[in-house]
Amino acid sequence: MRTIYTTFMCVIWLCISAATALAQQRQVTGVVTDQQGITLPGVTIAVKGTSSGAVSDAKGAFSISLPGKEATLVFSFIGMKTREVQVAVGQSKVDVSLQNASRDLNEVVVVGYGTTKKSDVTGSVGSIKGSDLNRVPSANVDQLLQGKIPGVQVIAPSGQPGAGATIRVRGYGSRSDANALVVIDGIPLGDAGGIKQVNPDDIESIEVLKDASSAAIYGSRGANGVILITTRRGKTGQARIGLTALTTVSTLGNKLDLFTDPVDVASINNESRINGGEAPQYVGQVIGGTYYPSVAELRGIDPTKQPWPYKTNWVNLVYRNPISQSYTLSADGGTDKTKYSVSGNYYNEQGLAIKNGYEKYIGRANLEQKLKSNVTLCVNIIANWTKNYGQGLSVDRNIIFPAYNPDGTYFHIGSNDYNNPVQIANEVLNKSKTLDLLSSAYISWDIVKGLNFRTRISNAFGNSISDNYQPRDATSSGYQFQGLGTVSNYDSNHLIVENFLTYDRDFGTKHHINFVAGTSYETQTVRTSSIQGQGFVNDILKDENLAGATTYLVANNSTKSVLESYYGRFNYSFLNRYLFTFTGRTDGSSKFGANNKYAFFPTGAVAWKVNEEAFMKNIPQVSELKLRGSYGIVGNQGISPYQSLSLLGSYKYFTDGGFQTGYGPPFFNDGSNTNGKVFNGLGNKSLKWETTRQLDIGIDLGLFNQRFTLNADYYFKHTTDLLRLNQIALSSGYSVIQINDGVIDNKGFEMGVNAQILQGKFDWSVGGNFNLNRNKVLNIGGGNSIEAAQGDIEAIRAPLNYYINGYPAQVFVGYLFDGIVQQTGGTSPVDGTVQKAGDLKYIAGGPLAVGQNGKYIIGNPNPDFTYSFNTSLKYARFDLSTQFYGVKGNDVFNFSKFTPSAQLQRWTPDNPTNLFPSVNSTRVNYASDWYIESGSFLRIQNVNLGYTLKPQTIKGISNLRVYFSGNNLYTFTKFNPSFDPEVQENGQFGGNYRKPRTYSLGVNVSF
Repeated sequence: MRTIYTTFMCVIWLCISAATALAQQRQVTGVVTDQQGITLPGVTIAVKGTSSGAVSDAKGAFSISLPGKEATLVFSFIGMKTREVQVAVGQSKVDVSLQNASRDLNEVVVVGYGTTKKSDVTGSVGSIKGSDLNRVPSANVDQLLQGKIPGVQVIAPSGQPGAGATIRVRGYGSRSDANALVVIDGIPLGDAGGIKQVNPDDIESIEVLKDASSAAIYGSRGANGVILITTRRGKTGQARIGLTALTTVSTLGNKLDLFTDPVDVASINNESRINGGEAPQYVGQVIGGTYYPSVAELRGIDPTKQPWPYKTNWVNLVYRNPISQSYTLSADGGTDKTKYSVSGNYYNEQGLAIKNGYEKYIGRANLEQKLKSNVTLCVNIIANWTKNYGQGLSVDRNIIFPAYNPDGTYFHIGSNDYNNPVQIANEVLNKSKTLDLLSSAYISWDIVKGLNFRTRISNAFGNSISDNYQPRDATSSGYQFQGLGTVSNYDSNHLIVENFLTYDRDFGTKHHINFVAGTSYETQTVRTSSIQGQGFVNDILKDENLAGATTYLVANNSTKSVLESYYGRFNYSFLNRYLFTFTGRTDGSSKFGANNKYAFFPTGAVAWKVNEEAFMKNIPQVSELKLRGSYGIVGNQGISPYQSLSLLGSYKYFTDGGFQTGYGPPFFNDGSNTNGKVFNGLGNKSLKWETTRQLDIGIDLGLFNQRFTLNADYYFKHTTDLLRLNQIALSSGYSVIQINDGVIDNKGFEMGVNAQILQGKFDWSVGGNFNLNRNKVLNIGGGNSIEAAQGDIEAIRAPLNYYINGYPAQVFVGYLFDGIVQQTGGTSPVDGTVQKAGDLKYIAGGPLAVGQNGKYIIGNPNPDFTYSFNTSLKYARFDLSTQFYGVKGNDVFNFSKFTPSAQLQRWTPDNPTNLFPSVNSTRVNYASDWYIESGSFLRIQNVNLGYTLKPQTIKGISNLRVYFSGNNLYTFTKFNPSFDPEVQENGQFGGNYRKPRTYSLGVNVSF
């Protein structure tokens, strides 16, 4: 009985105690936001010192139980700085704002086959988050990268819809393939063209591996740098739905330099023909079925003629102010076991030229599923469908004549005129459709603590079809062949199978190791085919009626290459201040000779976290000070398959009024023969890898808790065994052979600076990059000291860019300009003809001449340095950012220098200028430094003004930002103001698709 009583009293006591404890518990609620007041779902809230916790919902709201006494809440979220908040007794509401931790040293960066903390990186790695890219509207990731990462030069000379850009990482280091390797979600895709397959809104981060140590894990493809793109992944928490919408209006970015007065056109044309020994045209006569009015008739002072009725504004006919649109819908979320992220994007860009545009659909899905507590399956798919149509059009057509005849047909200036841009836009078919499918799947197995095994299979599939048709009266080729239609197909399949182990462990408090070892097997097949029809009864069906052609040309090709690799990387950290990295990769490629298919690429790197030393503890202002150094060897296999084999080829040639097929040893093709195929000829069993040895010394500095950061690197790249074609004696039975010969050096300095000047309700940050690179050809190979980089250019009847020992790659070679000939007489040192008054005068020969024909080095297309700087202001819910981008010290060879405004300032007996020559219809032009102009510029790249609504202003919307953006707003330059100074890498400018100035209105919404 006593036992029962005692038990009963204990139960009563426990109930009272529990009730008392329950009475002392309290509910605390609140909302978590970022610095701009945007709610943050999925934030972890923990009660310090206990196991209790909560997670904020889709609206950033949370509710948590606390004891009756004072407590501390710990708020943590990826990308944000962890914050602790004291909650007083009786306090029931806590609203918290988290600070961005983008500059935090614990930020994780991708380094190839793994990740690491930013503070533990030993190599030179540039990183940018997707959130920083997405604040500037663009459909092309490559152009968004311009000016963002030190050491990365992005050249985007064309405004053509869908046009890509050239990306160079630390200079031009190869004659065969100088492009950086692009890797998307672990799938190596080749050069920068692969970037177009990603929607910028889907990007989580971009890392650029610049030095040998960081890029060596990719071995034979890392010589020119590696660009790693990681797309978004699902995160644990409630589902989030996002919508971005963007509308862009484009206008011409430069005022065009064109004739506006028909009298000037006729007068200068007559003068040009007279100076060239030809009869003038504009004298009121019919030539080739076209009437050419006299100058007096155009002036309206010929009493026998009516005023000339035409003054065509070709700019208004050819160009427009197009509207482009982009929409992205995304959803992501997940649980502890399942995470997902899906998105779809539609992009439609209209070109400045009529009937020209680019359309793109991108779908992406990522699913991560825990099969067991230690086994995870991940599947990632990106599907990209694009359509290009139309072409660039000229607007410098003669304004005296109309676009249409009175009967509505297209007007031609004579029987041989096939340059009516309106007709070309409307009648010439130029269309391509492309499907790219990137898919990968991996299984990750955590074998024991710190040891992970991952097996991954990836596939990149690409297929495109191109349609082209040139009507009989629209183009010269169409007239020549009485209709010319072509259908081309391209099919590529790139399969990659990888298996690798990762071991990551701490040993005590002093030692940490991270080890990666794996194998990779890649195979890529490419098939191409085309059929061309010539001679059609009519143009109605265009290339849909190739069976109706009188002549056919059929071509097809198939290649396969295999890459087998073994790689490993070992990271060791002692006392979290002394860091060591050793990387090695062996690659075997089917592209090389039987004697040299395999090569080993080793690298090493060290880093010292000076700020972790005891003597730095008394300097709290220095939050980071790290010294880095690396050295290693990486390779390049950037040639087509089968180059080590002796080849016989087939090609078409025209003779006796028709095409014949030839078989036999290949011939050298410099690009001027459009009917031939290029086969490299004599085999080379010793053909091997092009290799680059690179030294890098760097420093990372952070002050005042990373409010000021500086990253600087000096590098030296020495590339040997250049892969190049070498011409050989025809007595060998072949004309060329692929060899390893030549040396190119690149050395440079790069620096990135960022500063958070003000932080709080009013934020102000500034940043910038500086990149200096010096390129030098030490040996072009083949026993030569000078060699043309390309074949003859029709306008100057000679090559222009050259490789010369001791000089930068692709320098310009030509004659020296010595003013304008003022009096007829004397002999030209160039061609021996009599110098005529008004001609360009040249200096040829002399002690500084190079090669033959007395030519000189007249210019260098490589810039002295590139730079960018940006500033960002935030106040309350407004944000304003501006980016500038500049290039300094490069030369441009401007084939279009003699513009209409220059012709109006031409040499005449009454205007004996030394600036511009006379006009002359039969003059032979030569390359000279008269054509050289400074390509330096500073561009206002982007200005972006946004406003973010207060959360829940609109029910159901957790975040809404509206913004207005302007791109390519103004360019400061001494280059001809009619053109954009940003030209292709070789520095040649002969007119390109004009880069538009754009104004965009966009909205980002999260539900």
